[in-house]
Amino acid sequence: MRHRYPRLPRRTPVLLPALLLALLAAGCGAGSMRVQRSDAELQVRAAADAERSEAVFRAAIARLVERMARECDSGADGFIPTVDFLALSGGGDYGAFGAGLLIGWSEAPSGWARPDFDAVTGVSTGALLAPFAYIGTDASCNHVERFYRSPKDDWIQDRGLLFFLPSNPSFMTIPGLERDIRSTVDRAFVERLAEESAKGKILAISATDLDLGRQRFWDVGREAEAAVSNGDVARVQDILLASAAIPAVFPAIELDDALYADGGVTANVFLRLDVRSPDALLPQWKAAHPGKPLPKIRYWVVINNQIHQPPKTVQSTWPSVVAPSLSTAIRSATIAEVRWLAAQADYVNATWGTDIEVRVVSIPDHWRPPVEGDFRKETMESLAELGRAMGADASSWQLWTMPRQAGASEVGSGRRPEHRVVTQTVQLNRVSFKEFVQ
Repeated sequence: MRHRYPRLPRRTPVLLPALLLALLAAGCGAGSMRVQRSDAELQVRAAADAERSEAVFRAAIARLVERMARECDSGADGFIPTVDFLALSGGGDYGAFGAGLLIGWSEAPSGWARPDFDAVTGVSTGALLAPFAYIGTDASCNHVERFYRSPKDDWIQDRGLLFFLPSNPSFMTIPGLERDIRSTVDRAFVERLAEESAKGKILAISATDLDLGRQRFWDVGREAEAAVSNGDVARVQDILLASAAIPAVFPAIELDDALYADGGVTANVFLRLDVRSPDALLPQWKAAHPGKPLPKIRYWVVINNQIHQPPKTVQSTWPSVVAPSLSTAIRSATIAEVRWLAAQADYVNATWGTDIEVRVVSIPDHWRPPVEGDFRKETMESLAELGRAMGADASSWQLWTMPRQAGASEVGSGRRPEHRVVTQTVQLNRVSFKEFVQ
């Protein structure tokens, strides 16, 4: 989905002396250069990273299976557990929409109100929202909404006239944003994350490993438990900053001998459903509990942007071209990611007899920011209010999966309401809840 890339600094035309300085600076900054790794060394690290990712994934799935089993054991005979996944996309300052939605969601009708999520994933601005949704209390959701409603003037600052010098680590700096993130994600907050992790809940944050050109994710719940034990809360903070580091615009983050940037570069919505892998959730559940019914799974996808990009005349200058080009690329990839998830869910529903839903909400296409500029208080407050209103309204959610079967019931009962199925041969079915029940 389209990222909200801050505009490059508005400057008067750069004159020849400035361009000459830029060329001279191209070879400067050697003192801050990272150690150059050989291809063989990077291949070794890539293999180790793949093993680490698989181990983290298997451990997370095992914890979810145990959590589901405890839920089954506490229920009546034939009880079917429900697993709720929340994915929060990137979107820069438009994350204010997701922050408001978390608040309004608590006021939605029964069965559609904000669940106690079993797993929460976040990318970029979604990574900053995700820990608060993971804790899942009204207080934590109000906290993150206040954060997004109160942008500071020093959250983002440009580097001056020669912002484009190749020796600069980024076009802009984020002194205020980094300060506020680190002060918010303090030891007490990390302890709360660790408490939720101890319940078997998963908090996954992804970033892009620029050295290896691939996605990396962390189980931040487990990272929080380790941070409480060793006192190193800075690592949790660095992971969030790494996921939100817009390439070239914000400084990249070095962590674990790798350089990381925005997780939206590799996957702006971080969710997976692949029953072909024996390590996936459903195969693991069947292997561990062959006599118990398959769980109901609900994927809640919050896209902190609009599905369709508002039309706008783009000038033929590189600063004007870069931002919409990157935004369009990420938008297209995001739509493809959610469609792929929905297609997987439809396939598993049809072949395994499961009950899996993919529900999506996004900023309406007709909405426009009240003022120009990025990280403007008026715009972020407008989005927070919009999120609150849509979160309280069940019809805001689009269903991107086909129903398994027809059946009359009330919303939230765990069964499908009466519906009409719209069959499409090329494009996935996407209907709002109001359309779905007609």
